[in-house]
Amino acid sequence: MDSIKTLKELMASLGIEIKDMDLYDEALTHNSWANETGNSKTYQRLEFLGDAILQMKVSEYLFGNFVTFNEGSLTKYRSAMVREESLSFVAKNLDLGKYIKLGIGEINSKGHEKASMLCDVFESLTAAIYLDQGLEKVNSWLEQTLFKVDNVTHFIEQTHDYKSELQELIQLDNRNELEYKVIDKVTNDYNQTTFKVAVMIGSKIYGTGEGQNKKAAEQLAAKSAISKMKKG
Repeated sequence: MDSIKTLKELMASLGIEIKDMDLYDEALTHNSWANETGNSKTYQRLEFLGDAILQMKVSEYLFGNFVTFNEGSLTKYRSAMVREESLSFVAKNLDLGKYIKLGIGEINSKGHEKASMLCDVFESLTAAIYLDQGLEKVNSWLEQTLFKVDNVTHFIEQTHDYKSELQELIQLDNRNELEYKVIDKVTNDYNQTTFKVAVMIGSKIYGTGEGQNKKAAEQLAAKSAISKMKKG
């Protein structure tokens, strides 16, 4: 089964019957492929349009579904939902990486697994759907992908500032020896690094967390520490 037929099947499973296949082909063409084949079109222009569409549709979604939230909270949650980590998470769940046309170098470095590229492709495909099908199908596309309840809960959870919450708990308990330490750092063959961080109170480890950067690992370590402190 060729990749075009497979993409058509994926879209059909989401209620999208492709009309202009060229749009989707462009939406999945990385510049490394274009450079090697002499193709003048890549997903970058569609990515630009898709980013604007997502900003609008996510704003509309949050405004309609979180009616008690003020402007600051809505802005924070929108940022959480359209950031690279969130869009690449959704793209990975759809297995969009296997449809991207890549040059040899990107294939060898597993470019289809890179969060930045998966994010870009989700944006470009959103634009392709808009141009091919209109806003009604974009709404359906997002409802089945980005706006799924579990996804929204996960993305909003990522905005919680566990480090500040932990600091407040410690201050209430008159303890101020809070410290975050990187206890492990692993870089795989594709130059992707994972940090493991421990949050220390005095000489005792209260929680650990792992993430693709120190900031994310520290938040997860703080969350682990809060959970332990509240239990006992």
